[in-house]
Amino acid sequence: MSLQKLVILITSLTGGAIGLFAPVGVVKWLLQKEPEDAGILTLFFFPVWCVLLVLGLLIGRRLGLLMTGGKRVLQR
Repeated sequence: MSLQKLVILITSLTGGAIGLFAPVGVVKWLLQKEPEDAGILTLFFFPVWCVLLVLGLLIGRRLGLLMTGGKRVLQR
């Protein structure tokens, strides 16, 4: 595995982890403030969470490409 692929993999996974775990704190805070909104949150939160995960992965990949100076990951 080349260094460029390794850097892009690490930054993509870091971005995905941020996209996966960041909304948890927001939901906890919102449930403490407005517990009657819990039903609406459970209905709409899952698709938003998936979008945030994908955005985190894409932003991490883009950041990895910028860090390595490459335009694309080289194919074998």
